[in-house]
Amino acid sequence: MTVKTETNFWKSVKTLLDGGDYIVSRLESYVTPGFPDCLVFHKDVGFFTLELKVLGSNNKVILSPFQIAWNMRHAMAGAHSYILVSLPATNEVKLFHGCKTKDLGHSSMDLVPGLYHGRLADMDLVKLLNSQTPS
Repeated sequence: MTVKTETNFWKSVKTLLDGGDYIVSRLESYVTPGFPDCLVFHKDVGFFTLELKVLGSNNKVILSPFQIAWNMRHAMAGAHSYILVSLPATNEVKLFHGCKTKDLGHSSMDLVPGLYHGRLADMDLVKLLNSQTPS
């Protein structure tokens, strides 16, 4: 059985965050379409959500209309909602604020400004989440 690329990405994120100062839970919700993949807690930033995506060969992030609507609604209301995209070709990730979900769903990822671009192991989520302001 082949493991999905997003499943491998989830395992990498869980390895990075779990066991440290984070509590991370993977969610599969069929009741609330569009609900993000992960609910994360850190004592310094509180709860936030992460939608995990793997960049496709066309340099686009595939998001369902439900995922776009959920993230846009919550991010624009002030919720801490983020999209974390794996870039398999470079072994890097790119983090976006949830208010960028609509842009990500309709444009090439390179045209959408992100909060972080680099190695997953080097990403300091607490610092990023505490310092960013959505635009």
